[in-house]
Amino acid sequence: MNDSGPQLTSRNLWAAREAKFFAILIRALVLLRECSSLPEAEVDLNRKLYFCLLRATRELYPEEELAPVTECNNQPGPNDEARALREQKRPDFQWVYLDRYESDPERSSRQFVVECKRLGKALGTKWIFNLNYTNHGIIRFRELEWAYAKRAPRGVMVGYWQSMGADELLNEVHAGSREESLPDLIISGNWNPGGVTRFEHIFERSFEISPFSLHHLWIDLRKPLK
Repeated sequence: MNDSGPQLTSRNLWAAREAKFFAILIRALVLLRECSSLPEAEVDLNRKLYFCLLRATRELYPEEELAPVTECNNQPGPNDEARALREQKRPDFQWVYLDRYESDPERSSRQFVVECKRLGKALGTKWIFNLNYTNHGIIRFRELEWAYAKRAPRGVMVGYWQSMGADELLNEVHAGSREESLPDLIISGNWNPGGVTRFEHIFERSFEISPFSLHHLWIDLRKPLK
């Protein structure tokens, strides 16, 4: 049965919201790249990115009233058990939007979720960035224990690309993803050295909404060669 009326309006408005969040994210990552000095640790990069997100929002959408929040717990869902395990998990960034066209008030809260991970050469044998990108990143959008973006059709992974060549990096990420039976990332356009490169893949989940589209924004933070 085709959607109509408020249901169609709700879907269209959320799609427009998603497009706005994507634009803000991409601009913020460019602003991050332009910072005079950058930390290496993920938590510190996330903090820098937060302020870049605020700057990007003001630059692109001066009238925007929704701000991103950092390390905020997954929000309760109408189908979750009391204090579901996923409610204890904290994505790196979220935008929370109240859909006034949703007929069920308990289902009216929507979240656009972003998780960030470093990419590049491993630090020793215990902390392997390109493997962690899947095991501590992508997986969180698929596994019920985490269930990031549980009631959304799309989410985003940000990759802080700090070292390695493009092909080698992508091959290592794919190797880790295949071990978890996840599809390869499909590039959108071309590699963008010094900027943002975009990817996407689609996979099934055991909960709503499935299939799920995960977008990947990799910002090139590699130091220029001398």
